[in-house]
This record gives sequence, C-alpha cells and structure tokens, in this order.
Amino acid sequence: MNLISEIIRGTWLLEGANLQHYEKVAKAILENASVKKIEPQSYSYISKQEITSKGEVVEVDKVAVVSMIGEMTKYGGACSFGANYYTNEILKANANPEIKGIILSIDGPGGNADAITLFQSIKSKIKKPVIALVDRACSLHYWIASMLSDHIMLGNDFTSECGSIGAMIVFQKPKDEIIIIRPPESQDKNEDVINALAGNYEGLEKRLSIISQRFMNDVKTYRPQVKDEALHGKTYLAKEAIKVGLADSIGDMDKAYNLVLTLFELKQLK
Repeated sequence: MNLISEIIRGTWLLEGANLQHYEKVAKAILENASVKKIEPQSYSYISKQEITSKGEVVEVDKVAVVSMIGEMTKYGGACSFGANYYTNEILKANANPEIKGIILSIDGPGGNADAITLFQSIKSKIKKPVIALVDRACSLHYWIASMLSDHIMLGNDFTSECGSIGAMIVFQKPKDEIIIIRPPESQDKNEDVINALAGNYEGLEKRLSIISQRFMNDVKTYRPQVKDEALHGKTYLAKEAIKVGLADSIGDMDKAYNLVLTLFELKQLK
C-alpha cells in the first residue's frame, strides 16, 4: 500500500529516457498485477584476509557495500526496498566497529522526491568515509550520491553516467472529459492540476521550481566545484562528468575499496 500511495501522491525525480516504461510499471501496480516480492538483505561487505600468529585466517579492513539499484521509493514494497531500508543499512554499517567505511553501489535513474528527506536525516550521523561507485546516478540518485559521499567514482568511461539535476512533470491529457465539482468552500482544491488540464501550467511550474532549486543548491553545497552548466538537467558520461565537477574519478570496486581505506586512515590522523 505504501508503494501505491507514493505512485499516486509522490513527485518523482527521474531521468526522462524511459518514462513510458515507468508508466506501464505504475499502471500494472495500480491494477494489482502480481509482482515478485523481494526480501530485504543486510548490507554486504568486502575485506582482506590475514593470518594470525596462531595460524588462523581472519578478515580485516571490512568495508560495507550498500547497493542502490533501480528506481528509488521512500518506503519499501513488494518490488523495491525503499529509502527507509537503505538509510537503516547505512546507519548499521556506520555503527559497526568492524566496518571502516561504506561504498554506495549506485545504478538508478531517480525516484520519489519525498525519499530525499530520509537521506538528509542521516547525513550528520555518518562518521565513516563514503564512496559512491556509480554505474548510473541520475536525478534523485545523483542527489543522494552528492549528499552522502566523500567521493563520486564512475564505474567506467563509456557507459557510466550521472546528472539529470532538476525536476519535470509529464502527463497525458485524458481522452474523455473529466468533470470536477468543488463547493464554494473548496475553490482552491487541486487548482494547479485543474489549470494544467486547461493548458495553464504556471502553478505546477512553481511547485517544481521549489524542488529544483533545493536540488541545485544542495549539489552546489556538497560539490562546490560543480559548474553551473551541469545543474540544469543534462546527463553526462564519465569523462565529461568529471570535467563539469559532477564526479571525481573513474574506477571499479577494488579502487573504491582501497580509497575507503585510505580515507579511513586519514581520518585517524586528524
């Protein structure tokens, strides 16, 4: 039920290439089509092995890996984990004394804008290094990566991408006439939607501007090196993303792991 509520009520920050696909998925869920339920799992971790003086093999230098794959919802449901799950896993990894840092493995086009508040609420609680290892971080997923990570690393130089900063609304005018009846006491109810159906989009544009401005300001706060040209909705492949300040490097899981350990050691020196 949480997912249905989010689909109906949420403002979705999504990269626009697959909007028709999202429409079909949302329609299937709203029509109670069967979906395969996925079971939440704890974060995974990677580590090194050492042999003790007693000849025992032990794991050392553990780094948590939290995978954020696919569209982001605020709450988990039958076909997604949700931001509440991801933030809990990040906090668990942060509290585990055996974990030296966190890798956010991100491959997503965005999601429900309401989810960002959950990530905002944990930012000040994270005391360990965080690396975002990105195959794709568009729209909401980029907002999350820029907010939580100390370093954004793109997974390769030819398909990995990030950006799509901003917000937009896409809707289809109904084929059949919609009759909306409001009493005098509710003359402003759903006014923006009613005006949009009549061709006046100013009200919805103002609502989107609030989200877009907050998104842009957050990115500029967390990544002051970002160029203005990158803040208006364009998506960038790896090398260009680095040039405009949206990303820091290109690498793989091994490089991300080693960077986490380096940042951890630097924190210990402070």
